[in-house]
Amino acid sequence: MGIEAMTSKLATIPGLKKFQEMFVGPTDVLAVDVGNYAVKCALVKLDGDTPRLKLWGYLPLEIKPEATPEQKKASTINAVKAFLIQKGVPIREAATAVSGNSVIVRYVKFPKLTKSELLATLATEAEPFIPFDINEVQLGFHILADIVEEGQKKMETVLVAAKKEIINARLDVLQGAGLVPTIIDVDSFAMENLLEPLRNPKETGAVLCLNLGHMVTNLSIIEKGITRVVRDIFISGNSFTKGIMKQLQLDYGQAEEAKKRNGIIVDSAEKEKLLAAGNKEALGVSQALSTVIKDLVGEVHRSVDFYLSQGPERSIARIVLSGGSARVKNLDKHLLAEVKVPVQVLDPFAIFKDPPADVPEEQRSSFGVALGLALRRNRDWL
Repeated sequence: MGIEAMTSKLATIPGLKKFQEMFVGPTDVLAVDVGNYAVKCALVKLDGDTPRLKLWGYLPLEIKPEATPEQKKASTINAVKAFLIQKGVPIREAATAVSGNSVIVRYVKFPKLTKSELLATLATEAEPFIPFDINEVQLGFHILADIVEEGQKKMETVLVAAKKEIINARLDVLQGAGLVPTIIDVDSFAMENLLEPLRNPKETGAVLCLNLGHMVTNLSIIEKGITRVVRDIFISGNSFTKGIMKQLQLDYGQAEEAKKRNGIIVDSAEKEKLLAAGNKEALGVSQALSTVIKDLVGEVHRSVDFYLSQGPERSIARIVLSGGSARVKNLDKHLLAEVKVPVQVLDPFAIFKDPPADVPEEQRSSFGVALGLALRRNRDWL
């Protein structure tokens, strides 16, 4: 019996989880989502099919703007180390994710091969689709479906290429904190993993997810649990802050505080009230945010148009906002007015039957990637 068959057989026997781990290692992973402002950590265990949150951590990074990459790395490692000690984290296997301009996701059609055959020839098959030097990237793939095109058997495949430098940077952080990296995912696919338990099977249209981080927004369109479009857009929380800096002539810290205090004005009566009161800050913040979001909406429309062009039966049912910048006041209402599709701010902790009450409201939406990673299991790709 092969080890994969043995794993499947053991998984059906109650009470043998520890025995199983003797053969294939632990299944649980600690999720470590490394951001620019904070590291988000989570450990989720499965009780049957029911996920249960065992611990979480929001680790602010006190990094000065002028800090070198090595100083930033050291600060991140120290924050994770302190968390592991403080919480007494019982496992060392970790999952993390990457995104940005060093990561490329392509949907391609390869000639029909077995999984092992594609793995052996991946660099050759992938090179025409990757805009980087093939020797400078780590490659991964997932076969979506077998298809027939012009009489030829092919397979629809998600191809991922990440520059080795960004992978090595993540490995340095995890290993520096004493963790063993076992899964490196992509932010958008971690969000797919999170949204799947929340999916309404009766929903006919796709879900567009905007994971609004500090430096990048991960856009994905998920159709019946499968991501069909992935893009990273460099209009993000940092863009909001810089827009406010320019509009109100503030420094970065002042603009951040102004963004938190205010938001987007969507009600005409409220706008009239602020004009009468001479509240230039609130009016200026709203104008700055609206200008930046106009560019973001343009990128959303381009992605939606591309998705809809692939089949007449396709549609967008709703937009889900996550990430630390998703909670900008009235962002969801403003987007609803712009795109005419229902918009909701995601609470990632809604996947749990007993959501934790001690996670601060302003931090909750930033845990999307972390909780999506925490739902992964070691060797779940086999």
